[in-house]
Amino acid sequence: MQHPVGDHALLADGRTAALVDPNGNVAWLCWPRIDSAPCLLSILDDLAGGVFTVAPADRSAEIVTREYLPGTLILRTVWRAPGGELTVDDALAWDAPQRLLRRLRARGSVEVLVRVALAPDAARAAAQPHIDGSTLSVRGGGLHIAVHAPATWTAAAGGTMECRFTVTGAECSVVLGDAGVSPPLPSLNPTLARFSATVPAASALQPNEIASRVLGETTARSLLRQSAAVILGLRQRGGGIVAAPTTSIPQWPGTGRTWDYRYSWLRDTALAGMALLGAGLIEDAAGLGDFLGAATTSLPPAVLLRVDGSAPPAERILGHLRGYRGAIPVRLGNAASDQLQLDVSGEVLDFAAALAARDALPDSLRGGAVRLADWTADHWMEPDHGIWEIRGRPRRYTHSRVMAWSGLMQATRLSEGGVIAGDRERWRDTAQAIRSSLVGGGGPLQLRDAGGGPDAALAQAVLVGLFDGDDPTIHATLDSIVTNLDRGGLIDRHGPGVDISADLCAPFLFPTFWVAQALQRSGRDGSRYFSAAAGSRGAVNLFGEVADPADQSPLGNYPHVQSHAAFMLAAMDSVRR
Repeated sequence: MQHPVGDHALLADGRTAALVDPNGNVAWLCWPRIDSAPCLLSILDDLAGGVFTVAPADRSAEIVTREYLPGTLILRTVWRAPGGELTVDDALAWDAPQRLLRRLRARGSVEVLVRVALAPDAARAAAQPHIDGSTLSVRGGGLHIAVHAPATWTAAAGGTMECRFTVTGAECSVVLGDAGVSPPLPSLNPTLARFSATVPAASALQPNEIASRVLGETTARSLLRQSAAVILGLRQRGGGIVAAPTTSIPQWPGTGRTWDYRYSWLRDTALAGMALLGAGLIEDAAGLGDFLGAATTSLPPAVLLRVDGSAPPAERILGHLRGYRGAIPVRLGNAASDQLQLDVSGEVLDFAAALAARDALPDSLRGGAVRLADWTADHWMEPDHGIWEIRGRPRRYTHSRVMAWSGLMQATRLSEGGVIAGDRERWRDTAQAIRSSLVGGGGPLQLRDAGGGPDAALAQAVLVGLFDGDDPTIHATLDSIVTNLDRGGLIDRHGPGVDISADLCAPFLFPTFWVAQALQRSGRDGSRYFSAAAGSRGAVNLFGEVADPADQSPLGNYPHVQSHAAFMLAAMDSVRR
């Protein structure tokens, strides 16, 4: 059974990620890396995608609570079953060796059924299981994985392996990891310690006026803390951060808007870093800055990279998979890596300036800032594919120029402050030329230099300081956005007819948060948009990329880093101007 996107919970350890559905099934797991081929993928094909379920054996059991331990990505599910109450704690463990830990304990006596059938190499390779008492090992697709349980495994129908046992007061565990590695004594302590040491306490996070008013201060603090945990969990150790841990969850039900987001977009990385700075997580933000510095050693700046900084694979289609609720194609890789997106320089340079303001700018990004500023000054007039990655021929997108201006102004200020050395007069003069090309007449900014209607990303024009909040141009721009792109309080990216694809697309959350911020900066009330975006979260308070405007349920790849980052920046006193 494929559940609604927002019913899934995320597990993450800075190496890989998993999604757990309400039935206790791991519906998504890539191993050993987050951008490896999945070995559990029932979210994309509930017949071929395998299963790893830990739940009461009696189907009449009901979930009492299902939530994260506060400030962590440890999922706690409490079941009421005949004979007692079963608690299952799920986590991807932060210590070595890498493993997925499922800890069980009961009040009373509860029979548990564990079911496992792996689908190696995205269900392209046959799984070869072997039972050795309480250890199930599976080979296939270059993997050799073991699942350790408290009782003996048996073969069931359809190649599924099962293990039944009764949980009483004592704890026991089911552990998935690499075969040949003796599992250490299972414990959640290192994982708890990791989150406790890095995720700020709720009391340390200060929601701003709109967040406190719309959500209430207690809820706002809790959501800020959970978003920080998501970003920290999806930040890869020593590398970048993925846009989302999944691929091919459609941006509208049944459509072909199915992209692979398991890579590090430089833009998303910079915005996630901004959110971490806002939460006081300076060291983690600087780590993302170091990744961006390494990523900008060659130009033009890459749109996206693998989490280790290497080039992503070519986009390809897996035609043997049925897709999430029939949405095809299922893709691995992302062809946006071949695009030019000129706004990237601006986002990275904005982040560099924010890091420098906290005396945390890595040397790698210090050099990268100069390279990016020089390159932007040379190329800002070129056509590109823009923030929305519109496939087809390049065009000159207004948002790209807004961010080029922002980046050059930040580079100028960094040079004036002695942080970097470069031709700041040229950067300043070019920024002024960009601004001159955008202002005039007080009418709304348009998607492209040749018109094209409203663009939600242009709300950033006031957030980055191109216009003051009382400027007629920004008021006209915001009026155009909310008049034409509002869908029940959520905001479409742009108007119809812009994209070469005729498929529908749901409203995006992160530009909805931007619009809410921009309205507030302009002396207007952004609560309609903040409320709709913040309310579009799933069962365990995770945001997708987009949401259904009819019921605010998450859609698209999930959870989405930029949505969580945009929420944090909109809900706190932003680190941006």
